[in-house]
Amino acid sequence: MNLTRRELLSAGATVLAGTTLGLTRTHAQTSGPTVVAPPVGQNWPAQRDKFKRAWLDLLGEFPAEKLPLDPVIRKVAVENGVTRYHVTFRAETDDRVVAWLLVPERARRKPVPGIVCLHSTTFGTGKDSTIGLAGMRPGTPPEQWQEFYRNPEVGQAYGRDLAEHGYVTLSPDFATDGERIRPGERLMDTRPFYRRHPGWSMIGKNTWDIMRCVDFLQSLDYVDGKRIGCTGWSLGGHCTLFAAAFDERITAAVPNGGVLDWHLPSNAWARPDDMQNSPALIRRLGYNPKSGPYIYIKKFRPWVADPSRPLPVDFDSLLMMVAPRPLLILSSEWEFYSHKILPKIRRALPVYFDWRDSPGLPKVIAGRQQRRGYARTVDYYAHHNLIPEERLLRHLEALGAGDCLQWISFAGGHSLPATARLHMLGWFDRWLGFA
Repeated sequence: MNLTRRELLSAGATVLAGTTLGLTRTHAQTSGPTVVAPPVGQNWPAQRDKFKRAWLDLLGEFPAEKLPLDPVIRKVAVENGVTRYHVTFRAETDDRVVAWLLVPERARRKPVPGIVCLHSTTFGTGKDSTIGLAGMRPGTPPEQWQEFYRNPEVGQAYGRDLAEHGYVTLSPDFATDGERIRPGERLMDTRPFYRRHPGWSMIGKNTWDIMRCVDFLQSLDYVDGKRIGCTGWSLGGHCTLFAAAFDERITAAVPNGGVLDWHLPSNAWARPDDMQNSPALIRRLGYNPKSGPYIYIKKFRPWVADPSRPLPVDFDSLLMMVAPRPLLILSSEWEFYSHKILPKIRRALPVYFDWRDSPGLPKVIAGRQQRRGYARTVDYYAHHNLIPEERLLRHLEALGAGDCLQWISFAGGHSLPATARLHMLGWFDRWLGFA
């Protein structure tokens, strides 16, 4: 049997999904609504809008307008050829994002891509953990991550590492952590937030703040505003996918170790207001962090209360919403199984493999032409194979966005080891046009 390249790749995806796809689970572990052969081409924008609407019904609406950033930038240090700034800028009328901005020396000569680097769940250090200044708790060394995860190579400081490689990076605090714990409020306690925003959600708020981070990066004259990346680990990986799905200015995204499923055995998505730390968390940490309940999506409570209720939307739709922009998913082997990531990738693959440019959505060929390696590709095939650019473009159109969705699992526990960091770096270097 002769298969085309696309058919062969699609068959491979089916085989890879294999036994995982055969599993059946109850609600808190289900993979949600099945999307069969999502429409591409002219029908895709309407389907994408349906997914977006379903998610916003859960997350709540974003603010109706963006206020002036009103940035405050303070130089702090110069380390290994990278200048570190403490920055704040407006997220809402009464709230400001606080972040570390790292600027490599090469950005002074010519604008370079910018990457938003999102921290994992911490217990007060927030953005400091992302650039290697602290462990999980304020005043603790970065090595605390290694002790907690029983892993000598957790690889937490990607905000610093990517800046030393040559990118401008912005590492913000999420609301309720780091410098964004409001006076009189507790670490990771979202109850005051829901009193201020009863119709919103923490995931919606985090996504909005990341959008404001993109606004800020695009305001800097040493950042190429058309080449913006986003990455994060754990909670940061989880929020990376939401941000990439909702903000089409994000050129390439790399979520690592993020929960991409409604699988959690607890009701953390929409727990009761008075729920406190579990004995299991205290056992793992070795102390009581005294944090309040972190409620991700309060409107999700009906599905927590009734596990048999059909889910309104699932994470495979977020993967589809990112298309055709490059998306690399990284997770440990156990997380790929327990988060049921492969079945979602399988459902999202047709959107990427069969992509057709549609009005109002990113154009695949235009994206390839904007990256730095495109000119080298044209020159190589013109010189060695006498293939003119017009013919090369026809081949690239046939490829569509088939190479823009990838996934990699690695051995070990919840971490960001060297192998994963290398893949992340290679992904950004390719798709942000950096070499």
